[in-house]
Amino acid sequence: MQTQHYCDGKLPNCISVHFNLEELTTTNTGVSNTPHAPNVISNLRKVAEHILEPVRKHFDRSVIVHSAYRSPAVNKAVGGSNNSQHSRGEAVDFRVQGHTVHEVAMWIKDHLTFDQLILEHFLPNSPQSGWVHCSYSHNNRGSVLTKFKGSQIYHPGILLVPPQKTVK
Repeated sequence: MQTQHYCDGKLPNCISVHFNLEELTTTNTGVSNTPHAPNVISNLRKVAEHILEPVRKHFDRSVIVHSAYRSPAVNKAVGGSNNSQHSRGEAVDFRVQGHTVHEVAMWIKDHLTFDQLILEHFLPNSPQSGWVHCSYSHNNRGSVLTKFKGSQIYHPGILLVPPQKTVK
């Protein structure tokens, strides 16, 4: 059941049919997060069109955005990478109401074009943990990774458990 609002496409804060600028720039850091560069808004529109809207349509549920655009100050405050795609408006961290992040990440991997897809801060045996990080850019690589909570290692693929270390 869809519960998110609909943008009419004419309001200045509309990014796509179901997403507005406010929800893609909200932060709890207390630091200003207003995008000033025109390319950031354009990039957020592409992320919404190519990632968020297809996910919402397929799962027919609200998409809860945790982080999309991050100003340089916000990115620094949250410990983001210096070259974070969030700072260019090319990435979004989110969950889908009523679905596990693993399920959502697998669907994106199999059905959408993207630059980078990460099942992030996931805990084995805790299907509601973590979030999906997905980016879209002008040169999409199709990179697929999993980063388990408490680890700094990014593993190739969408995994339910960390790979076992082999002993020689």
